[in-house]
Amino acid sequence: MLLKYISAACWMALAASAAQPLPELRVEPTAGGSIFYIKNGSTEPLTAYLIELVDYPGSYYAMWQDDVSTPMAPGAEKRIQISNMTVGAVPDYVKMQAAIFADGSSSGMPEKVTQLVERRRFTLATTRELIGRLEKAQSAGTAKALVIADLRQWAGSIEPQGRPNRNSQTTINQAAGRSLIADAAAGLDAHSIKEELARLGASEKALAASKPPL
Repeated sequence: MLLKYISAACWMALAASAAQPLPELRVEPTAGGSIFYIKNGSTEPLTAYLIELVDYPGSYYAMWQDDVSTPMAPGAEKRIQISNMTVGAVPDYVKMQAAIFADGSSSGMPEKVTQLVERRRFTLATTRELIGRLEKAQSAGTAKALVIADLRQWAGSIEPQGRPNRNSQTTINQAAGRSLIADAAAGLDAHSIKEELARLGASEKALAASKPPL
């Protein structure tokens, strides 16, 4: 286990030495929300990034994006519309904080890059637990409605207690886990357990093969 974390640390050090430029970010207001325009100016595909509303009095916003299955190609631009209106009204406070690329290189604030990696590691562990639960339910012939109810109960059980520290790794991981489990429950509403297992299996393989190593 120690060797694993030493290897990961070495990889991060090497990646930092070949840092990529941060993705370009443009923020615009729109009716009922805001629009992010993200452009990958790197020579490597972009797999993950963090956008934050920084030091704006009385308000906070963060968007964690991590998609190792369909990374953003070099030179590509992506448009994302959100319902939050504050970020569009104060674009100077909205920052691209960190990014990870397909080859394991990174850019931005080192502590935020670490948070992205740890969030991805937690996502992989949660994906594997989801697969295990669905495989068990499939083998037992459990009704899909009961499986969905179980997943929703599980998601509810990882709600933070009290007033959470939004910048703590635990809070970041819990939010990612709840979203992942909720997505799986929603997927089961529209698809069979077999189909959802196939989707999760593909995601697990992509996460396990991602760089930096998890």
